[in-house]
Amino acid sequence: MKTVRIREKIKKFLGDRPRNTAEILEHINSTMRHGTTSQQLGNVLSKDKDIVKVGYIKRSGILSGGYDICEWATKSWISDNVPDWTSGSPIIQEDDGSFSAGTSTL
Repeated sequence: MKTVRIREKIKKFLGDRPRNTAEILEHINSTMRHGTTSQQLGNVLSKDKDIVKVGYIKRSGILSGGYDICEWATKSWISDNVPDWTSGSPIIQEDDGSFSAGTSTL
């Protein structure tokens, strides 16, 4: 039952734009009483058929150097905002705030 509530909260949070895993984890842990772990969140994101990985962002850490974090979006947001997107290609945010489909694969 907890996973169902997490799924619903994630889909609502991703309703307005793509977000990265760290933003989603922060949102879940700040709005739910018991929150979740990053491992459970990763499982929910990767297994849900309505949520897709749309790219990566670079993060830099003091001790670990740089690493990639996945960007996620709902299929309904993609169909409304980036109709020419194909599975496996990144979504790029333009300087004007609009989104477009990239050409390289993830």
